[in-house]
Amino acid sequence: MVKVTIRGEVYSFDNERYPLAEAIELERGTGMPFGVWRTTGLATGSSVALAGFAWLVLKRNGQKVPLEDIMSGRYELDTGDISVEEEGDGDDAAGPTPPGSSPGETSGSPS
Repeated sequence: MVKVTIRGEVYSFDNERYPLAEAIELERGTGMPFGVWRTTGLATGSSVALAGFAWLVLKRNGQKVPLEDIMSGRYELDTGDISVEEEGDGDDAAGPTPPGSSPGETSGSPS
């Protein structure tokens, strides 16, 4: 589990569980295969992949924001509005820490 902050709101997110229906929605909405989205898209900083991730976090937490609204800008979201960190004591990093970030926190990538 990770903690994802989107526009100041903190959400828990299970980044190990991806039901097939969500994977299909992500593929249709982002135009990239699920495997590419999860491994390459997010790891390389794809803004389309990041939009899909934000949509998925919001969706799993009861926020009905269409992916198209995130991608079109109707739901205003900056890349800096999204951060991901491991749940727990904050000593374990969720992945590489970008320059300017505090240890244990990453910005824009769900690891």
